Amino acid sequence: MEERGDIRLLHLSWEDIQRLAEELAERVRASGFKPDVVVAISRGGFDPARILCDQLSIRLLASLQIDYYADINRRKDAPEIVFPLNTDIPGMTALVVDDISDSGASLKAATDHVLERGASEVRAATLHVKPWSSLVPNYYAERVDAWIVYPWETRETLLSMAERLRGWGADDSELRRRLAERGFSRKLIDMVL
Repeated sequence: MEERGDIRLLHLSWEDIQRLAEELAERVRASGFKPDVVVAISRGGFDPARILCDQLSIRLLASLQIDYYADINRRKDAPEIVFPLNTDIPGMTALVVDDISDSGASLKAATDHVLERGASEVRAATLHVKPWSSLVPNYYAERVDAWIVYPWETRETLLSMAERLRGWGADDSELRRRLAERGFSRKLIDMVL
């Protein structure tokens, strides 16, 4: 099915993200884990990590960036840390945050990296986890099997889908129709295309 661009998308709003992050924070609190620092995996983990800092009253927010996905449902051979953790955290407990654990490889690379940088304990949290993920985070809000379109990547995802559809022979009219069928707003389609 995906050869023709028939990938199932789940579009989320900022309100959805807030709700999911609040659920995630409640799970962290309920577990008794009190991290000293939240570590955002860039790029998708920035927004959830910042909301978790607010919800958990944590002032320290660090980050690292991993390059793994080349496109929708297309990964590179292995995750690569392109920007290492931006601080040393010797003896600190850390909550590593990303938007999703899809294959689990990026999350594993990030948690290992944070441990190598001196954290005494590292736990992972994501808004979503896929059923096939090799690493289920300590905390997650929902299990999903669709490709998620987060509100911070709508334009990027639309452009990627448009490129794929064009590659499969869609003309401009069909392209716009198929993007709208996949949940992209007409306004965004017109603005981006």
